[in-house]
Amino acid sequence: TLYRAMQRDAAERQRLLAELRGTRRVLADEQRRAGALAERERIARDLHDTLAQELAGHLMLLHAAERDLTERPDAARDRVRAAVDGLDAGLAETRRIINDLTPSAVVESGLEDSLRLMCGRAQQEGTAGCVTFRSVGAHPAEVSVEAAATLFRVAQSSLANVREHARAGNVLVTLRQRQGALELELLDDGVGFVPDAAGAATARGRGLGLPAARARLRELDGDLHVDSEPGRGTRIRAVVAARRTSGRALPAVTGVTR
Repeated sequence: TLYRAMQRDAAERQRLLAELRGTRRVLADEQRRAGALAERERIARDLHDTLAQELAGHLMLLHAAERDLTERPDAARDRVRAAVDGLDAGLAETRRIINDLTPSAVVESGLEDSLRLMCGRAQQEGTAGCVTFRSVGAHPAEVSVEAAATLFRVAQSSLANVREHARAGNVLVTLRQRQGALELELLDDGVGFVPDAAGAATARGRGLGLPAARARLRELDGDLHVDSEPGRGTRIRAVVAARRTSGRALPAVTGVTR
């Protein structure tokens, strides 16, 4: 009787473990779907608010230029010139959206070099008066392509938020290895904001929105932490496992550099 009871207990434990694994798979699938939906919504919003509106405006300018071509050629030339300038800006915006979707530089150059180049461009574009990148790691670390792309997009989205909202004088971006985890930290001295009740920052910027970033990082056994308050700046920390047991790996931190 005792043996049969032990067999029943073991079978019940196996059944519960199987149910737990199934529930985890379902939750992971739901998180992936939620992240994909959030990304689609962001892309649709970007296309509507930028390209669609700008193209409609340029079309109106060209129609007006066509009407003025015979009787007011100078005005027509001015309208065509304005349309050309606007289309040039639209092309740059299209390239920006494409870069958001395909961070190929991460695969080609590695996460550390890609972040360093991104910070240099961010300073040139006026994101803040000073955008500094540093990497800190006592030993070489590797990270999966998916994790590297996610960290890259977190940095991309956060720097876009700083540029558009923070009015910061300084931004410090740090890639750090600690106790088997790889951490990306972005710290700015801008105006700050109030995180929502769930503890997630409002997704106001470009690139991977912060709620979607949190969901994707959790799929990689990581997480996203946002600390901010009005007038006190913002600190964002994204963490993933430094080494993954499957999938392609990229070099992440190679030493202590600035």
